[in-house]
Parts: sequence; C-alpha cells; structure tokens
Amino acid sequence: MRAEAFYDTNIHALLATQAEAFDDRPYLRQADQTWTYAETFALVERLSAGLQELDLKPGERFAVVLPNLAEFVFTYFAAARLGLIVVPINVRRTKEEVIGLLAKTKPKAMLTFSDPVAYRGMDHLSMALEARSNLPDLQHVIALGIEHPDCLAWDQLAASPGTPPPARCKHEDPFLILHNLGNSKKPRGAVLVHHALVRNAADIAARLRCTPEDVFLGSPPFSNTFGFTPTILSCTVSGASLAVLPRYEPKAALDLIESAAITVHHGVPTMFALELHHPEFRTERCASLRTGIMSGAFCPPKLVERVRNEMGFNLILAYGLTEASPSVTMTRLDDGPITATQTVGTPMEDVEIKVIDTQGKTLPGDEEGELCVRGYNVMQGYWEDEQSTAQVLDSEGWLRTGDLAVITADGPVRILGRIGETIKRGGFGIHPRSVEMVLRSHPKVRDAAVVGIPDMIYGQITCACIVRKPDVHMEAKELLEFAGERLADYAVPDRLLFFESLPRVGSGAVRKDVLRDLARRRGLAWKFGKNIDTDSIIPARRCNTADANELAKYCMEDADPEFVHKMQRGDLIVAETNFGCGSSREVAPLCIKAAGISAVIAKSFARIFFRNAINIGLPILECPQAVDGIEAGDEIEIEAASGTIHNLTRGTSFQATPYPEFLQRIIEHGGLLHYVEQRLKEGNP
Repeated sequence: MRAEAFYDTNIHALLATQAEAFDDRPYLRQADQTWTYAETFALVERLSAGLQELDLKPGERFAVVLPNLAEFVFTYFAAARLGLIVVPINVRRTKEEVIGLLAKTKPKAMLTFSDPVAYRGMDHLSMALEARSNLPDLQHVIALGIEHPDCLAWDQLAASPGTPPPARCKHEDPFLILHNLGNSKKPRGAVLVHHALVRNAADIAARLRCTPEDVFLGSPPFSNTFGFTPTILSCTVSGASLAVLPRYEPKAALDLIESAAITVHHGVPTMFALELHHPEFRTERCASLRTGIMSGAFCPPKLVERVRNEMGFNLILAYGLTEASPSVTMTRLDDGPITATQTVGTPMEDVEIKVIDTQGKTLPGDEEGELCVRGYNVMQGYWEDEQSTAQVLDSEGWLRTGDLAVITADGPVRILGRIGETIKRGGFGIHPRSVEMVLRSHPKVRDAAVVGIPDMIYGQITCACIVRKPDVHMEAKELLEFAGERLADYAVPDRLLFFESLPRVGSGAVRKDVLRDLARRRGLAWKFGKNIDTDSIIPARRCNTADANELAKYCMEDADPEFVHKMQRGDLIVAETNFGCGSSREVAPLCIKAAGISAVIAKSFARIFFRNAINIGLPILECPQAVDGIEAGDEIEIEAASGTIHNLTRGTSFQATPYPEFLQRIIEHGGLLHYVEQRLKEGNP
C-alpha cells in the first residue's frame, strides 16, 4: 500500500485497516509469544472496553510508565480508540521527574509496573500510589503483571467481556504529549496529533522500502518519538513484524537480531557502538539486517561506516526532534557514500526547511544558521505553555529547532551542533562536532565530546572529554599531537580529560552540561608549601599593569619560575597553611584565575586573600586532609557547591566546608560584580 493511503488517518484506523489486510500475519513478538494483526486488534478491542468502564473521556490524559513491552503497544492503540491523550514517561526518569510530569499533565489514569530489582530500587508502582494522594486528577492506577489491592489489573481490563465503544478519535486530534528539555532545562510537553504521527511513519517506511516481510527490532524506547513513530507505527504501516526488546542491552540486541532474523534495526549511535564493541559481536550474526535508522544524537561518520561495513546493512541517517513527530530529514537507500555517511539527508515529503541567521533572516544554501521546519509534522504547541510555544513556533508555522545546520547546494542537510554549543575562543568560532569527529578517528579513542568552559583570557577554551578503547594506553600528548595535524591551531583542544564513560541522556545524547561542570573543576595538582604570600603569587615588579592577560604570564613566578610554562588551563593549586598572606594585593587571585587555575585548595587562607578570591569568582577550599592526601601531579576533581574534593588518581575523597549559598552564587556568576549585575537585571537589587 502506498504511503499516501495513510496521510489522513488516525492511529486506531491504522490498526483496524492493517488487521483486516494482514489478519493472520505475525505483528508482535515478545519472548516466546506472538500476536498476529487480528489477535492484536481483538485484544485492543477488549482493552478498550475495559478502559471504557473507567469513564475515561476523549481528551483526558492517560500516563504510561512501562519498558518496551507488547502491553505498551496494545495500550497505545486502545487509548487511541477512546480518544485519550497518552503521556508516555520513560522508566529511567527519577521519582521527582515523574511526579512533576504527572502534576503538569493531570492524567486521569496511569499504567505502570513494579520491578525495583531491574531499575536500581525504583518501584514505579509504589511511586505512582504514593503520588496519587497529591494528584487529585489521578483517579485510576493500573498495574501490569502484579495484583495490588489499590490498583486495577491491566490483565483484567484486557480480558473485558464488554462491548468496545465506537472509535472516538479523529485524525486531527492530539494523541501524544511527549516531554523534552528546553534551554531552561525544564520539561516541555510537545502535543502531537494522530495524522502527523501516522503520515510521518508512512513516509519513513516508504524511504526504507519496508514490506510485510520485514521484522523490526523494538529497541528505541517506546516512550519517545523514535520508539513510537519510526518503530511501532512504521512497522504497522508496512504490515511487518515487531520483535520487542524490553530492556536494551547490546548482548540482548545481538541475540534477538540473530534469533528473530531482524531486518530493520533502528537505534541511537551509542546502541550501534555498544553492539560493535561487544565481545560476542560477529558480522554473521547480523546477516538478516537490511536497513535501519541511526538518529537521536550526532552520528559520527566513522561509526556510520563501521556499521555499514561490519554489520553489513544499508544504514539510513535521519534528523528529527520530538516537536516534529519526529522525522524532518532522512538519507535514502541509494545515496552516495558522502551523503549517506556525512549528512542527514533531504526533507521528508511536504516538509519545508530553511536556515536563518540570528536576526531571523533566511540564509542562502551552504551558509550555516539555525534550522527551521514547517509542515504537517510540526507539533500543535507545548502543553499549557504558551510562552515556551511562542519562543519556538512563529505565526507562519515555522518551528525553530535550536540546531545549527547547513543546507548544502545539492540538497542534503549537515547538522553542525546546537546553537548554544559553538565555542568562541579568542575570536574564533569552533564547532565541537568537527573536533569530535577528528578525535574519534584516532584508533585508541572509543568516544569523545568537546565542551567550552569559561576562561578569563580567551572567553572560552575547549576541553575534550575522552573515553579510551578498552585495554589501550594513551597519554594526552599523543592525542593532542594527532589533533594538531588535522585541525586548525585554534581548534586543537586546550585541555584533555579521560573518562571511563560519558554521561548521557539514557543511551542517547551526551550530557554536555554535566561535562562542562566537571571540566571546569578538574585538573592536575600543583603543590606549594606554607606561607605563600601575594608577592610570590604575583611579584610587585610585575604589578605595573591591570591587564589580566599580562599578569597571568607571571603567576607564581617567585614560588616556581616555570609554573606558567608547565601547567595547563584547568589545573589546581594545592598549598599548605596561610596561602595568600602578606599584602592585600587584589591582583593576586586575579592572576591565578587568569592563568587558568580552576581552584585553590589549602589548609588555610589569609583572610584578605579569601575575600579577594571570592570577589572575582575564584573557587578556594580549605581542607587540611585533602592537602595531605594529594601529591603533585594527581588528577583532582572538586564539587565547589558541596565542598567535595575527589583525588581521581588515588581513589580518595575529602570534604571541605561548603560555601554558604550566597557565596556559591557569587562564584557561579564569575565574581561579585557579575553577580550584582545579574541581580539588577532580574530586578532584585
């Protein structure tokens, strides 16, 4: 059936149509169970009848907190028949996050489960029951796979003998409220409608040339658009089968690919990387794979090439976002090698794109700017949040994505990064992704992320956060020399830190906000003795200027003449007692900060130095135990807000007295002056 046949339909009608066309073909596979299209439709009819008895009305919200299970799919379709708006919530969200989303969307019913062993002590059912007392709109908690006196049993609802109600949904009705984080880091719920989701799925299936013979791997979370539209709905549109993977692990994915003869494998880049690096990976285990989509985060070309070559299938790259149902662009099966590995393809049918500058002016091809999208797939807006909606959606229907992109002259799109991620170092703009691509191409690098951190001299400096491949040794010097041969001099990372793994949102995008915080306060220790006075920090003969850049050249000159030539920006000073004694030289902490020292740890500080350091936003921590437990050259990480000091080299931690809240705010703002300016802007003198 052509994709156009699904352009103006709703999700209930989609299943009804496919159950008639493919009645006895397998639709869902979970462990040793299989449901045909006809069996799925019959079960959904019974579940609809059971849910109808709860007096759920069209437009009311129905929250679902489940892993990837067949029951999640059944519930989606039953909710669609009743005209409900589903609020899917990822099982990995914290208790506080879940309760916040429930309070915001006010669901009348909620479906969840209980498996605290598998989810690090998180009992989702207990959490839901506890939250219900503070959520007056939440009238029904439905439990899957467990009987509880205060809950309804999903199995009983799905076995209802009642008559299912007439379908209550229209193609233009909202169906999903899916949450993501905006620039404010507060969740925003994108409202997506039936026909946009179904049509997007149909066009995805058409680009993948899916047929009823395909078997999809159900690995992306069903609680987000990647798991719903390109996975559940595209499979349904195709009359294909969906093999459910309840919880993603690379071994489980490889096992299911082989045993279920998977042909369509979607995933974020991390999933494919984990599978390739798994000790049980073998190319022949992936012999059934035909195609699939890599999306959800930046897709390194080297990784794309490895997937295509070593897993042996025609991988498609796509760009999308929750607010666009989600797909905006995709590559095609017959694209050339450059387009297929280094771009995210061309727009979906009837989806418009453009790139704009900071003033909102449309830019010509091959110029970089913010990518904007307009079309049937764009959300209605954010749930009960007109202000956030107005920030991204204009009166002409253009959605501002917040992504920096180039539309090449021949059509394909290149995503360069997030608008706010461009690092401005000494007047040069650096795109982190271009640096990351070079770093990842080193044979000893498994993963890399580049962040910008504040610097008094350059404005920002670059810090590369690196994960080495297992069982390899590599010093920072080796990788920096490698980068220096391939990057402009200003783009070579100023600092390089090694991690065992990078923090991520689930298994998707790297949490660069976390890395920035870590990088700002992580470096090597430089040890000094007692009574380091301000004249040792910055000699009086050098104080004939107030230029921080000049002062930085002579930092600690009389204590260690070679200090500024040996240290790297981000390193820390560790000293004995009475650091900063002597004259009240205000430029002493200034020159330390300007040199790039991220913090000073000492057994004690001179009072006037302490005051001057806080005033310019230089973190200083008093902790005698830490000083005794740190040797020169140890790698140190501090959490200034809590006063925690970690010696990463020796695996020890120490606790300094944390700052009072108002001092912490001064340091976070970069000093007293910046703090006061911000307060005045906010109207809080």
